[in-house]
Amino acid sequence: MRAKKSLKNLIFNVIQQLIGILTGFLLPPLIISNYGSSINGLIQTIKQTVTYAQTTGAGIASASTYVMYKPLADKNYKKLSGIFNATKKMFIKAGNYASFIMLMVAFIYPLFISNDVNPLVAFLLVVMLGLCGVSEFYFIGKYQALFSADQKNYLVSIAQGLGNIFNIIISIVLIKLKCNIVLVEFGAMAVYITRVLFLWIHFKRHYAFINKGEKPLFNAISQRKDAVIHEITALVVNNSSVLLVSLILGLANASVFSVYLLVFSGLNMLSSIVSNGIYASFGDVIAKKETDVLQKSYNVFEWGFFIAIFTLYIVTFVMIMPFISIYTRNMTDINYSLPVLGYLFVLVGILNNIKVPARMLVNASGHFKQTKKYAVVEMLLNIIGQLIFIPIFGIYGALIGCLLAVVYRTCNFIWYTNKYLLQIKHIRAIRRIVVFAITSLILCYLSTFIDISTSGYLAWLLWSICITAVTFVILLIVGIIFDKGTFKDTIDICKKVVSRG
Repeated sequence: MRAKKSLKNLIFNVIQQLIGILTGFLLPPLIISNYGSSINGLIQTIKQTVTYAQTTGAGIASASTYVMYKPLADKNYKKLSGIFNATKKMFIKAGNYASFIMLMVAFIYPLFISNDVNPLVAFLLVVMLGLCGVSEFYFIGKYQALFSADQKNYLVSIAQGLGNIFNIIISIVLIKLKCNIVLVEFGAMAVYITRVLFLWIHFKRHYAFINKGEKPLFNAISQRKDAVIHEITALVVNNSSVLLVSLILGLANASVFSVYLLVFSGLNMLSSIVSNGIYASFGDVIAKKETDVLQKSYNVFEWGFFIAIFTLYIVTFVMIMPFISIYTRNMTDINYSLPVLGYLFVLVGILNNIKVPARMLVNASGHFKQTKKYAVVEMLLNIIGQLIFIPIFGIYGALIGCLLAVVYRTCNFIWYTNKYLLQIKHIRAIRRIVVFAITSLILCYLSTFIDISTSGYLAWLLWSICITAVTFVILLIVGIIFDKGTFKDTIDICKKVVSRG
């Protein structure tokens, strides 16, 4: 049953993420060509700030999801109702804090960028995007926590996918009509209601056993503050660069950085598809204390994930600059072709994604309090590194600074997960990383001898498919040679999933 639910979550998460990636790529060229790079840099910076404001909600969702596993498994609906009601109230309180943060940003941030854009336009854009962001707390957060704990992440994926589709349609129409950028963002915000309605209808139909009159069990979500710290640090590490670049180097440079970030955010979405689809299943295994199942399943997951993620970033190394040349060919107000920036993104991306399996297991285990100090160190290294290196190396300094934090946290996650959660030696993960890293370096070096010429997206796509296929096969063979036992376990699990349906 867990395998079937994980597969269903995975499929819908893939669809939703692909829709999100597609819609994310469509808008920036339209915005830049119609409103300029500074406006695009402003919008991307505001979106990152909105993401910061949402961190409290993400922490509440993580902590609440963890404590809902057991009452759902035991069908203890009284306790579940208490946890759900507590989650709802905490989201409302967090929404009030987030609204205050966005209001402060709306008044203060335009003062720092008045030389690039009209302060009134900046103020209104912060308000529009901020309203859309903080509404997550009031309308969606509580449902997302419940559905995730019940291994129904696919519902959230469907709602998000529908919202993205309507968002892009409205935005394109308004941009083509030459509407003011504020009106464009207002129109996109208006379609947000579709997501809320979808989740609310499903909740009403399938969770009638939730008693809204039950006393909120705030004490049950004991690690909510620790989970919030994790979310804040993770989002600062992943999203602070655009804001710092915009403040130190200006909005035009922030626009350049955001175009590359858009590509790698899409890659991060792809890597999170699998972890988001199955982490509830790991949480269920942990709640039932099935240690042998946990160790075997995680071993297979880590092995397969490493093959997939190294394949993804090898292909990205080869195809990133051909893509940038096609994507930015009509963006002429600033130079977007910066190969070194692209390769730095690849390095940071692969190091950052190596830790995904371990991080997923930490979240599924609810070890927020035990690991929060490591998350804070990571955040401090990230911010300090960028503040030091951006003034020295310009736009490249943002990623050089990020490398300090990424290396530290990746090593830390692997060490903690193997020692405290799996209780196994670290050598297995280290050996895998070294083997795949050496193979990747050889393949990247060999790729420099390939003359890749792409005149459009179709040619680029065909090249990408061919390189992906070859790279995956090579890494799979290497993975099998160095880990035959895990490959056999993977085949056994796949057979069980197929036989069950």
